[in-house]
Amino acid sequence: MAERKDFLGKNCSSPPKSAFAVKVSDPLPALSQPIVFKEALHNDQDRFNLTTGVFTYTVPGVYHFGFDIELFQHAMKLGLMKNGTQVLEKEAQDKDNYRHVSGNVSLQLTMGDRVWLESKLDTAESEKGLTESMFFGCLLYGNYTG
Repeated sequence: MAERKDFLGKNCSSPPKSAFAVKVSDPLPALSQPIVFKEALHNDQDRFNLTTGVFTYTVPGVYHFGFDIELFQHAMKLGLMKNGTQVLEKEAQDKDNYRHVSGNVSLQLTMGDRVWLESKLDTAESEKGLTESMFFGCLLYGNYTG
């Protein structure tokens, strides 16, 4: 971390940074599988793994996660997962129109914690219609001494 000076001229560490925003325009995966996002809108610290669809923390602290889903003639049920435990669930269905679904949550993350979005519908339902999904997260504040 880069050194900086406080108002008294003492050296102090810069606060840690961690943020990502990813998207995909494909059907949702099979039941209980992480959504694999194909495009990184922001992932400068490389904390989000585009291959697995999983965010792994590197800085302990409080993080804010959210998602935005656009549906057209589609049903969806998603779980926001932390270490295999669902912490948020959203469900929607729209047979004739577009529908927007979003959710967000703040979570305390510690060593080894992982966060991802997971499909909660069977493949036959998730393959109908069009879906565009965005998932994002950022460190609100770290548990560090500086």
